[in-house]
Amino acid sequence: MNEPMGRMLYIYSSLFIAIALNIARLLALKEDSVMARYMHFDTGEWLFQTGASFLFCLLVFLLAAHNFQGPFRKWTWGREGRTVLLLLLLFFCFTAICIGIQRRVFGQGLLPGNGIGMKFMLILILAGIELKIVNILRMARFSELENVRLRNAHLKTELELLKGQLQPHFFFNALSSLSGVVREDPAKAQYYINQLSRVFRYSLQREDDHLVSLKEELDAVRAYAALLKMRHEAGFELIIDIPDTLLTDKLPHMSLQPLMENALKHNVVTVGSPLLVIITAEKNGNSTCLLVRNNLQPLSFYPPGTGIGLSNLNERYRILLEKEISINKTAADFIVKLPLK
Repeated sequence: MNEPMGRMLYIYSSLFIAIALNIARLLALKEDSVMARYMHFDTGEWLFQTGASFLFCLLVFLLAAHNFQGPFRKWTWGREGRTVLLLLLLFFCFTAICIGIQRRVFGQGLLPGNGIGMKFMLILILAGIELKIVNILRMARFSELENVRLRNAHLKTELELLKGQLQPHFFFNALSSLSGVVREDPAKAQYYINQLSRVFRYSLQREDDHLVSLKEELDAVRAYAALLKMRHEAGFELIIDIPDTLLTDKLPHMSLQPLMENALKHNVVTVGSPLLVIITAEKNGNSTCLLVRNNLQPLSFYPPGTGIGLSNLNERYRILLEKEISINKTAADFIVKLPLK
C-alpha cells in the first residue's frame, strides 16, 4: 500500500470510528427517548468528544501503522516494544487531558470524563484489529504480486526457449536455399542475400511483450516469400488480402513464417503443381482471426520433422494471448486460424 493511500485510509477509518463511538449520544436529542433520561445532549460536548476521538485514533494509526506488520512471535523490543509504550503514554496523556477539559468545560457525568477514557481504550482495540486486517491484506497482495512476477519470469524464459528453437531451424533452411540459388543463378545471389538479411533482422527482433504489429509480420513474410519465389519460381505463390484497419493489430512475433515453412515441407511445390498460400482475415463477433490457407497437395512420403512447427506456435499463442490457434484440414485446403489482439 502506497503512502498517500495509506494516509487516506487511516483518516477515513479514524473518522468512522470516532463517529461510531459517539453516535449513541445523538439519541439524547429526542427528549422523550430512553437515552435522554440518563444524559443531557450538549452539542459542544459531542463535538469535543468526537474530535478528540478522531485525533487520538489518527495518532494511534500513524504511530502503529509501520511497526506492527509482522506476526506477534516476531515482535522485538527495538520496534514493537517501544511503540507499545508510546501508545500507552499517548492513551494516558489523552485521557488525563480530555477528562480535565471535560470537567472544567462540560461538567462531570456518570463516568469520569463522560466515558471518554473507555472510548480511547476501544479505539486502541479497534485500531489494532484494523491494522491486523490491513496487514493480512497487504501480505496477500504482496504474495499475489510475487506469484505474478515469478509466473511472468517463467513465461518469458519459456518464450525465449520456444523462440530459440525457431531461429536455428530457419537458419539451416535459409543456408540450404542460399546454396541452391548460388548454384543455379549466381547473379540472383546478391538479391537473395539482401532479402535474407531482412528476414534475419526481423527474426532477431526483440519486443518486451513478444508481440508485433500485423504490418511488421506481413512485411517480413513478403521478404521471406521473395526468397521462396526465387527458389521455386512459378511453383510458389503468396497472396495477401488484409484490410488496412487490421495492420495495427498484434500477434506473436514470427507467427506466419513457420506456417509457410510447414506448407512447403508437406506439399508438392512444382511449376506443374504450384503451392498457393493465401493470407486473409475473418471477423467473428468482437474477435478477429488471421486465416492462412494453402492448397493441399501432400507429398507421397512424409518427411521427418523437428516437432517445433505448429505445436511451438500454438504454445506461444497460449502463453501470450491465452488463446490457441485453430487448424482445419479439408480435402482441398489446409487452414490455420490465428487470433489477433
